[in-house]
Amino acid sequence: MKQPDSDTSQDFSEVENKDQLKFRGKQDKSPKKDPSKTAKPEVPKIERSMPIAVKGSNLFVRTIWTLVMLFGFIVIIAAGHFYCSMIVLVVATGAFKEILDLKRNREKETQIPVSSFLNWYFFAVAIFYFYIPQITNKVPSFTLKNNFLALILRYHNFISFSLWTLGFLIFVLSLKKGFYRYQFRRFGWTHMTCFFIIAPTSGVISNIYSGLIWFVFPALLVIANDIFAYLFGITFGKTPLIELSPKKTWEGFIGGMVTCLVFAFIFSIIFSKFEYIVCPQETLTIIPFQKVTCEIPSVFLPNPQNIGGVSDFQIHSLVFSLFASFVAPFGGFFASGFKRAIKVKDFADIIPGHGGITDRMDCQFLMGLFVFLYYSQFVHNLKALTSFILNELTPEQQLEIYNELKNKLSGINMTNL
Repeated sequence: MKQPDSDTSQDFSEVENKDQLKFRGKQDKSPKKDPSKTAKPEVPKIERSMPIAVKGSNLFVRTIWTLVMLFGFIVIIAAGHFYCSMIVLVVATGAFKEILDLKRNREKETQIPVSSFLNWYFFAVAIFYFYIPQITNKVPSFTLKNNFLALILRYHNFISFSLWTLGFLIFVLSLKKGFYRYQFRRFGWTHMTCFFIIAPTSGVISNIYSGLIWFVFPALLVIANDIFAYLFGITFGKTPLIELSPKKTWEGFIGGMVTCLVFAFIFSIIFSKFEYIVCPQETLTIIPFQKVTCEIPSVFLPNPQNIGGVSDFQIHSLVFSLFASFVAPFGGFFASGFKRAIKVKDFADIIPGHGGITDRMDCQFLMGLFVFLYYSQFVHNLKALTSFILNELTPEQQLEIYNELKNKLSGINMTNL
């Protein structure tokens, strides 16, 4: 039998395919079911595919490292103010590196060797600008007379701007054709990271030297609110709070706030009795585990003018608690949104079970900055003014202020007489 040629075979196959398509089309005319009505809610793939043993292992690792961090935190506090400020610097450095690495293109940076240097240069300039004023009044006065350190402190702002300008000039000179977009993105990324990380942590360092209680107590409030909100959430939580964090609920949010207020009021009484954490450190020292004594500041003593004779600090602690419950969590929500935007689970994996430093400190940055501003404005603004006059002004300017005050006060006394 004669076989059909190739063209005839192709015609037959085309007819057959058309018939099959028509047949399928008739079958497809049957009513279709709406998948949205019949499909079951999607379970996240990670949760669905993760064995129970693995989840338990992660929880165990997370718990162990929580205890390790808590123990380390206690040791650092016992070591003293200087070492607390150093751990804040370490946290700031680690957070800066984590955020910087999120959008880093190492292949491109090999073509621009100065890029990585400039990132850390601007970080160092920001550290110099924000941190130095916080420790100026802690340096012994005899070290500030007729030496290089006194010159740096006196012209601190101008020196900071000069250093930044130098980095700016280097950046412009390093611009390379084909890499403009990447270089300007890194420039903006670096400066925004410095602002969001170093500005708050500089306030935390000031809190430390004003008395460890202004550093420890707010940090514990954030931790307590987080724990209580989690417990109330898993026990009573039904109403979602915010889309960025699907596991957060209104029940957990409100429960955490109420219990955090109770925690703040009770522990503010307990903490106020320990001189070591309420006493400010007037002089910078690096000797660890020193005994700190002072006359307990009046803000921690019972005040008959307050309701129930409670201390001013107890009232301040309630304000801190409300901020830790209402506002500080939004630092975590902001970080969650940021991670979703750039499609990462954690900022890093340096802490097993917890992610990176930024993952643990996102709420603390906001809380520390609030306490610094609150303390400066409502608790000890007179001390801040005195520190500014003694450390930031020249002797001639100080004398001018003294004479002005003397004349004003003399006029007031004469009027009263």
